[in-house]
Amino acid sequence: MIPPHRHCLNCGISIPPEESFCSQKCKEEFIAKRKKMMRSQQIFFIAMLIIIFAYIAMVLFK
Repeated sequence: MIPPHRHCLNCGISIPPEESFCSQKCKEEFIAKRKKMMRSQQIFFIAMLIIIFAYIAMVLFK
């Protein structure tokens, strides 16, 4: 029988159930990746808004 465990959110190795990361390094890497992903999503969202508003402006002021 497999003992109760979780997997590190960053690297996936087996860790005790009360932990989320296997090390401080993994936690820092996970946070950095998450920040980078959030920043990319924000840039994409802003770019889409600019494109939509530009299209609306072109249609309205033809």
